[in-house]
Parts: sequence; structure tokens; C-alpha cells
Amino acid sequence: MEINLYKKFESVLGEENITQDPCTLDAYRYQWVMAEHGEIPDTAIRLLPHRAECVVLPSTTEEVQAVVKLCNRYGLKFKAHSTGWGAHAAPHQPGVVLMDLRRMNRLIEINEKDMYALVEPYVIWGQLQEMAFKKGLNCCTIGAGSCASPLASCTSGWGSAHFNVSMGYSQRNVLGVEWVLPNGEVLRLGSPGSGAGWISGDGPGPSLRGAMRGLVGGVGGFGVFTKCAVRLYHWGGPPSLPSKGFVVGEERLVDYPSNTKIIMPSFETVEDMHQAMSKIGESEIADAVVILGRGLLALAFAPDNSGSVDMLRDFLPMLPKYAFNLFLVGNTPDELEYKLAVTDKILEATRGEKLDILDQDEALRDAVLLAIVKVGNVAARTFSTAGSFNPLGSHMFSSFRNWVKMHKVVEKLKKEYCASGNILDDSGDGTWGPGVMDQGHNWYFENEVAFDHTVPESKKAMSGLTDEVVAWGVENNIPSWAAMPEDQQLDAVPRNVELHYSAKFRNALDPNETSDSAFFTGIYRPESQS
Repeated sequence: MEINLYKKFESVLGEENITQDPCTLDAYRYQWVMAEHGEIPDTAIRLLPHRAECVVLPSTTEEVQAVVKLCNRYGLKFKAHSTGWGAHAAPHQPGVVLMDLRRMNRLIEINEKDMYALVEPYVIWGQLQEMAFKKGLNCCTIGAGSCASPLASCTSGWGSAHFNVSMGYSQRNVLGVEWVLPNGEVLRLGSPGSGAGWISGDGPGPSLRGAMRGLVGGVGGFGVFTKCAVRLYHWGGPPSLPSKGFVVGEERLVDYPSNTKIIMPSFETVEDMHQAMSKIGESEIADAVVILGRGLLALAFAPDNSGSVDMLRDFLPMLPKYAFNLFLVGNTPDELEYKLAVTDKILEATRGEKLDILDQDEALRDAVLLAIVKVGNVAARTFSTAGSFNPLGSHMFSSFRNWVKMHKVVEKLKKEYCASGNILDDSGDGTWGPGVMDQGHNWYFENEVAFDHTVPESKKAMSGLTDEVVAWGVENNIPSWAAMPEDQQLDAVPRNVELHYSAKFRNALDPNETSDSAFFTGIYRPESQS
């Protein structure tokens, strides 16, 4: 970037909030998930191919506007991110000004009456949940963890959650937003656009929420969202969940909440398990439902890599193959008793059996509750054993029958690759996800593949397994679009309709192609804005 242009950005932001330092720019190129992309240079050290022109740290909507307008005026592109979780947060083309929004970190308001929180981009789920608990409310923390950004997942991305069964998916939880469009204009979407507060993202007037994000959103390539009202939900648990200890698997609750219950039902068949989850969703008794496959449990709660080996060998065979965790909260003892009675009826109808492992092992019970409710650091422990991971069968927002088919096929194919020794052998039982969403009308899961990105054979095995799962899905009209090439994704109705109209909408709002939209709507287009 020429010095005169650099000075223009500096005059807006201050000299402390812009840099072209090569070491800093390379730090923003680092993304751990790039280990799975063999075509990317420097994969072993996980550096993306493009440095930003500069990194800027705006602190207000006005500064974001000024940066976007300068990019439009001088033919640069911009890319904004909040907590930076994933390769989509980095530049993927030359000539990109990277906006790190960490200075925009205010939790502006928690509206107890209307049940929403107004946040800026760098507020994280853990921070929001802590404050919401104090008011008897809770948020839908996504599986990326409590350190991810609610604004990002609600306006611009994805992320399933243990509480999806009672709180819905991300696009349901975004209310009013403040949006700096790719041309630098500010749009307040929904009720804030009329000065009517932040309670709604849909009016008055026609709603643009679907055009704004659809299933996935712009993933940083559709302007910059500077404020967002996030829907909150009733929380019947205590105003805080204090714990002691920080080592994964060894963290303990100070006081276990008496009005909650975690049940781990097990089943002989995957069909019975999913029938039970479906009935639980329809009954609306659950606060959270989560599948933690026995391979993941063995990895997540080991103290170190050596312990992971022992857990996979000794602990995994003790656990049932088909099981999930059901989290119930009762506002009164009678309500909790009712929910337990409904659970018993459902398990009786689906041939399920309640395991007593969580009642017998308080340490495991605490760890599972913390993993379900706080969504803390379990993921990091789980995948550090091999070094990298990739989810299979993900983004399966589909029917019950398709869910069951994909569950079986992914497990079968994965076990074949486990036998080769090139991916971590968890007996194929690495399934994670809420399973049932939206009271039983949507389904989602991932089967996590842990592999070593520094070993070519391991990375090749991961890629081969992913390709086989995707190919099977396409052949059987069950698209796992997150891992699919663009031409295959466009054949997946109704996904192709969304992509078509999202692209038209973006082109109208970004005629200069100023946003770095390489990941727009979740499809990776590193060299094209079309």
C-alpha cells in the first residue's frame, strides 16, 4: 500500500490502530483449519497464501464506514472478522484491508423484559451467558465454543448448539442489526431502522433477514455488522455456575444445580435412538440434547495425549455405542418430575435404557454438564491428540430418515479408514451434534475425524474419507454441502435457490466487489467474486 493511502487510513483510525508490519500480517494468515487443504502453500505451518494490505482496528461504526468508503474509492477490498475462528476470517485475495473488530467489544444491553441482548462484534458467548444467567436468561452458545462471537454466528455464519432443540438455529436468533453495507452506507435492519428498538429483525415493512444471511450468511463478505440484537431464552437454572479447576475433564462444579438433570439413554439401534430424540423434541421437555459419541467422550476427558490412548483403549468399550445426553431443567420440583416422567414414557416406547454412569460418577457428571451448558474447552482437548480435525456429514439440515442413513454410512466408511492407521481410531464413534433441532423438525450431526496434518498419508486419508462421504451423499440426494464443490452444491435444491438469489442480492449491494467474499454463503471461491 502506498504511503499516502496508508496515511488516509491512519488519519481515520490513529497510528496505533493500523499496521503493515510483516510479522503481524503473517499472524493473521495463520489458520489452524487450513491443515485440511492440501493445495494451500505452507500447510505444515498453516499459513494462508495472501497477506492483507494492512490490518486496521476500528472502534466505532463511523470508523468502519470510513474504512469501507476508502476501500471503494481506491479499489481495495476489505474483510472484517470478530474472534477470527476459522479460515473464512482471513483474506483470500490480494489487496485486502483486514478489519479486526476486537475494539468493538461492548455488551450494550440485556433487555430482560423483551429477552434480547444488544452486542458488538467482539462480545463472546461466554461473556453474554454469564450476564444473561444473572437475569434468568440464557443464550444459544454454538459448538465453536464460548469464546466465539454471537454477532458473527447470528448475522454471518453458522454453528450448531446443544440448545438447538429449545432455542433454534442461528438465523432464528438474530433480531435487529446495524449493518455497514459494502458501499459504506449504514442500514439498520428491522425495528431499529424505525427507531422502534431492537426487538425485531423483520420490519416494519418487508423483511430482509433471509437475504442478509439465509442458511449461512455472508461469512465476512457482505459488509460489516457492527451491532446485533441476539435473542435470549428463559433459564431455570442458577444465576451462576461457579467451578474450580481448569484442566479439561477435571473441572468441577462448586454446587451442582438441584433443579437440573442429565440423563444418558442408550439404545440397541441408531433408529431407536433417533426416534427417541425426535419424540423428546416434539414433547418440548428438553433444554438441550447432545450426542457425544463414545470416541469423543474418551478423548475429551483425558488429561493428556497419553491419557487419550488409555481412554480409547479402556474407557470407550465400557460405553454404549448409541447414546445421547438429555439436559432437563425444572422451574419447580413438580415440573422437573413431570419432565422425567415424560422421558420415561418416551424411552419405554423407543426401547431405551437410562444409564446410571452419570449418577455413579459425579466428576463425569460435572464435566458433561459444563460441556453442555458452557460449551467451554472440550473441543480443544478432543482434537489436540492428533493435531487437526475435519467434520463429516455436517450441515445435514434434513429429515429423520436421511439423518439415520448418513449416520450409518459415515460410521461405516470412517471405520474402514481407522483400520488403515492413518486417522485416529475412535472405532468410528466420533459423532457430535444436537441431533434434533427446532422441536424435532430438523436434524444435524458431525462425525469428527482427527488426523495429523504434518503426515501426508494422514491428510490424504482424511481427504479421501471426506470425498467418499460427499460422493455418497450426492448419489443418494443427501448433500453435505459444507464440503461439496460449487457445481455439486448448485444441484442441491433448495440450496441452489438460496445461492442464486443471495448472489444477486450481494451483487446489487456490492457493485464494486469491494467485500472479500471468497467464503460468501459458505462456498470457498478464493479467486472469484462471482
